[in-house]
Amino acid sequence: MGPYLVPVGRTIIGVTFGVVLSMIGIAIAWSLYIFFGGQSIQTWLASLFFGAGFGAGTGAFVAWLHLDRENGWVLILTAVFVVGVGIAGAWGGYQYGSNQEVECCAMPTVSPVYYTALGSAVVANAAGIVFATARAFITKKRQTQFHNAVH
Repeated sequence: MGPYLVPVGRTIIGVTFGVVLSMIGIAIAWSLYIFFGGQSIQTWLASLFFGAGFGAGTGAFVAWLHLDRENGWVLILTAVFVVGVGIAGAWGGYQYGSNQEVECCAMPTVSPVYYTALGSAVVANAAGIVFATARAFITKKRQTQFHNAVH
């Protein structure tokens, strides 16, 4: 049971950090949109997706970080991958959330921004899991044919 606790713990931490940082990214995006006087809905949506995706990707990156075993290029690739997938997850969450409505009232029960934050966090964390699993299989030490007398 021990080997399963670390990935489960990292998943919980990743989703938690992802949601919190995604909401912070959304708040920053909203503040910048208002401060600079944005008037286009496309500008707001782009800043929403990038803010949420960057925050969620950062949370997933921190949760699945291996500083002791990775070189700089792998860390950069991991960060770019989870942030990019987080942005895609934010878009998917928004698309899902904007189509949720109660039939009687013709309006969403929960804001699409909520689904944006949750979608970006879950998808970015799933990307972190996939990347960490692939990295573990690729960098797995191969057994040699000769017995090592030292260990």
